[in-house]
Amino acid sequence: MYPPSIARDRPDDLAYVMAGSGASLTYGELDARSNQLAHRWREHGLSSGDTVVIVMENNLHWPVVVAAGMRTGMFVTPVNWHLQATELAALVSEAEPACVVTSAGLASTVAGALESAGQRPLRLCVDDVPGFEHLASTLDGRPETPVDGELLGARVLFSGGTTGRPKVFRQSLLGVHPEDAPPRHAGLVDKLEIDADTVLLSPAPNYHAAPFTFQLITLAAGGTIVCMEKFDAADALDAIGAYGVTHSQWVPTMLVRLLNLQGADRYRPASHRVAFTSGAPCSVDVKNGIDRWWGPILHEYYGASEGYGHTYISPMDARTHPGSVGKPLGSTAVHITDDDGVEVVAGQVGTVWFEPVTAQSYTNAADSSGWKQMGDVGYVDVDGFLYLVGRKGFMIISGGVNIYPDEIEAVLVGHPGVLDAAVFGIPDAEFGERVKAVVELADTAVTEADLIAYCRDRLAHYKTPRVVEFVARLPRLPTGKLNKRALKDEFASTGGHS
Repeated sequence: MYPPSIARDRPDDLAYVMAGSGASLTYGELDARSNQLAHRWREHGLSSGDTVVIVMENNLHWPVVVAAGMRTGMFVTPVNWHLQATELAALVSEAEPACVVTSAGLASTVAGALESAGQRPLRLCVDDVPGFEHLASTLDGRPETPVDGELLGARVLFSGGTTGRPKVFRQSLLGVHPEDAPPRHAGLVDKLEIDADTVLLSPAPNYHAAPFTFQLITLAAGGTIVCMEKFDAADALDAIGAYGVTHSQWVPTMLVRLLNLQGADRYRPASHRVAFTSGAPCSVDVKNGIDRWWGPILHEYYGASEGYGHTYISPMDARTHPGSVGKPLGSTAVHITDDDGVEVVAGQVGTVWFEPVTAQSYTNAADSSGWKQMGDVGYVDVDGFLYLVGRKGFMIISGGVNIYPDEIEAVLVGHPGVLDAAVFGIPDAEFGERVKAVVELADTAVTEADLIAYCRDRLAHYKTPRVVEFVARLPRLPTGKLNKRALKDEFASTGGHS
C-alpha cells in the first residue's frame, strides 16, 4: 500500500470512507497525512524495523497509521482492542513497540498495559487525552512529502488473544521500496477481480487478518474501502446500496445474521458483484441461502493467517462440491496425514498440511521451510477439493469414535429457529464423552426436543447432541469466531439446560 502511486493521477478519488458517519479520506489526503506521521516518527528516532502497535476501534485514523508504517519499514501490529490491560500487556511485551496509537476509550487500558509490561514507547492518541500526544496536533505543520529512505513495512498479527499467551506472526521485512512491493495473494486477487474500480465493504474489526489484508490489497489497487464502525446486518445492506459497494468480505456468522433479516431477500443492490468469506468454514445451508438471494457471487477461501497457504472455491464450484473449501491456490500444495504422519488416500480424514512449492514473498520471519499445519482436520476428494471436518483440539471422542463439532454446528445453524450454535464434548461415564450443543435461538418457541429430532434426521445418531442448552448470546470473538474455549469452560461441566 503506497498512497502516492494512486495520488499522482487521482488525488481526489476516495480511499477510505466510514460507513456510518460518511467521514472520508481521499488518496491525496491519505498520502499527505501518512507522510506527516512518518516525519513525526523519524523525529522521535523511529526507523525501519521498529514496531507500531495499533489499539483502536475502526476509524478514519486507521489507514493513516497503517500507511505510515507500511511506507517506512515498520512492523505494523494491530491488536484486539477488546483485551483487558493484563491481556494486552502480554502482547505489548512480545511486540516491544516504539510507538502505540490508540483512542480515548482505550487509552487507560493501553496505559495500564504499558506500565505492566515496562514499555516506554511514543504514545499517540487520536483524541486529546492526558499522557498521550494528540495525533492531529502531531500531524499539523509537518511535511506532507515522503521521508528519506522509504522502505516497505511488514504485517504482524497475533493469534487468539483471549486465552493463554498469544502467538505472534511477523512477516519478514523485504528491504524494498513500497512502490516495488510484490502483490499480496495475487492468485486470490485475480479470482476476486479486485482493481481500481473496487468498492470494498469491510464490516469486521480492522485488526483481524482478513480485513487488514484486503484493505491493503484494495488500497494498493486504487480502490475504495467502505469501513463499518461496527457490524450490523441491516446497516451492512444499507451501506452496500448507499456507497455502490462492488465487493464485500464476511465471516460466516455475519452471513447468518444477514439471512435472518426480515424482508432482506427482497433487497439486492445491483452494484454488488463479489462477496467472499473466510475465518471459519461456511456451512452448505448458509452458502445456499446466500446463493438463492444474491446469486453465484459468494467466494470462499481458507488458509492460515501466518501465510502457510490457501485454498479457494468459486461460487459455481461450491454448487458442485458443497461443503468444500476448495483447491490449493497459488504456490502451495495440500496434504492429509494420519496420526503417524503418513499421507492418506482421497476421502480419508486426517490432519491438513500446507506445503509451499515455490518461494513466497510474504513469509513469516521466524518460519522455516517445510509442511505447516494449524490443527485442522479434513480430507481431499478425488477431484482435489479440500473438506474440513473440525479442529483437533475440539474433536469429541465418544465410545472410541471421532466426532467433529463443525459438522453438527452447521446442521444446527440450518434450523430456521437457530441463530447460532456451538458443539463440544462433555464427560460421560460410559462413552468417555457425549455431544452437547449450546444454542442461541432466533425463535424462542424451539425446544431441546425439536433440535435433537432435527439433528437425528440429518446426522448419524452418534453425532446427534444428547443435551441442548439455550443461551441469550453465544460468546464470539470480535472476528466472528466462536470463543469455544471459554464456552467449553463454562458449559462442559453442566449436563442440563436452562
